[in-house]
Amino acid sequence: MNHSGATAGRLLRSARRLFAARGYDQASVRAITRAARANLGAVTYHFGSKWNLYATVVDHMFATLADRLAGAAAAPGPAADRIARLVEAMFAFFADYPEAPRIMMHALARGGPPPEAALPHLRRNLTTITGVIRDGQATGELRAVDPFLATFTLLSQSIWFVVARRVIATASGRSLDGTAAAAAVARHITDGAVRAFRADPQGDPR
Repeated sequence: MNHSGATAGRLLRSARRLFAARGYDQASVRAITRAARANLGAVTYHFGSKWNLYATVVDHMFATLADRLAGAAAAPGPAADRIARLVEAMFAFFADYPEAPRIMMHALARGGPPPEAALPHLRRNLTTITGVIRDGQATGELRAVDPFLATFTLLSQSIWFVVARRVIATASGRSLDGTAAAAAVARHITDGAVRAFRADPQGDPR
């Protein structure tokens, strides 16, 4: 198998779009290769099978998210600033990879677990974010909340906005498209989380 090269890159991009739009079962190899301007045997040559192509798409996306969150968490600063960077990194990732939550939802809609290729990266994200929460608790900036539940709050609110954004926009009549809207929501999530987690809940959240 050869994952490098222009053809492999086009296959990955086309597969990512089609898996997000149709789900794994309905995204045919023929449709993927046609969109990638590749011959029908290109998926087998470069990836071995449609399933391996899917696993490579998922692995690449969620490894990218894990790397970005790790980078955001590693930068020094107060806990509030590090939490803000984590949320901003999530929103930047979803702007670059809008297919990620849809691919995940298609997988869950089949009644199974998340894609296996995503699991090590999802576990890494949990470790990264709970580490920031624990660091803030160790310095006295954050109160003794359950780090896992605090991590769940940050992840679930960020992901829910991405998943439900169009429904909310339609129901409210308020556009939530664009970087300015995403930045405003990211700040709102961060401020609410920091107010809830900080040792002095009356203090300024940022």
